[in-house]
Amino acid sequence: MTKISHRLLTTLVGATIAVCAMVSVSFAQSSDQNLPSPVLSKEIAGRINALDLGDPRLTRHYYAFSASPGDLLITVEGHNLNGDVDVFTAITLRPLLKTTMIATSQSNEITKGIYLRAHQILILRVEARTPNDDPGSYHIRFGGSFEPFSGGIPVAENAAPTESSEDKGEANRLSSVGATIPRPVTETAEAKPSPEKTPEEAESTKKPVEKPSPAPRRNTARNTRRNTRTTPARKTPAPKPTTETANVKAAETTETPAAPAETTTTTKPSTEKPANQELPQVPGTRLIIQQKDGTTINRPMSTVRRVVIEGPAIVIVLKTGKIERIAMTNVARMSIEPE
Repeated sequence: MTKISHRLLTTLVGATIAVCAMVSVSFAQSSDQNLPSPVLSKEIAGRINALDLGDPRLTRHYYAFSASPGDLLITVEGHNLNGDVDVFTAITLRPLLKTTMIATSQSNEITKGIYLRAHQILILRVEARTPNDDPGSYHIRFGGSFEPFSGGIPVAENAAPTESSEDKGEANRLSSVGATIPRPVTETAEAKPSPEKTPEEAESTKKPVEKPSPAPRRNTARNTRRNTRTTPARKTPAPKPTTETANVKAAETTETPAAPAETTTTTKPSTEKPANQELPQVPGTRLIIQQKDGTTINRPMSTVRRVVIEGPAIVIVLKTGKIERIAMTNVARMSIEPE
């Protein structure tokens, strides 16, 4: 009995130490690439919950840490997760390392290294999902030239926690055949009817009706003068022309009148554009890469963050965070053309 109790006590102490270690390295993860979670120790752990059936999205967690010149070692261990772990620079977003997690019955542990020539701030991205309804977890350990995050880029002070059960319950869940599973009915407290009041109590609780205050009087004196109609002045009749004036006017009319001077009016064309005139729409552009084996990559530039040529390869960084690398030896033609 003494040996059994001693073994049981040793097992409980070991389990408690393991739980404390997991709690010390696990903290809330940030899903925003612009505000990653700072890494302050050599180990981090995270948990990824299962999404609804038919939801193809991946869960992404971002971490920021520093590294001095030398070999940086990263060990990734995943449980029930399918996805990738990427490391890239924080300023230029240049990819440095990539490893894959595969959900199997046994835990997979992969260690990879990077050689750095200068001190840099790096971002680690975990992009994965669970293949079933069970949650998955990952455990990452750093070694070599690793340094805890000491500033340099904005990070999340209080990283957003993983999706809670309340948020998950609000989403529509689907069955194995695609039918919508109805949400559970939540019981709400019934409103108790208020007791009826007697007429005397109702009159006592009535609020006194406030009388509207009279409008303030105007202090300005009104104009006492009223608009009076002005009578138009009487027109005096024109004097009748005499015979002499009639003869003079007749002589003036017999003379040839001078031709009136021609007036030329020039109208300048208006340069103002009508307010409702629509501006010409600029067509979009597309990135076209033709490879020697006959395959063609045709992507709109609105989905591309940057295109960089690094050594013997073309690196395409999409706005979704996905990175594609194409060898220059396989490229026949590369161009950016309008749609």
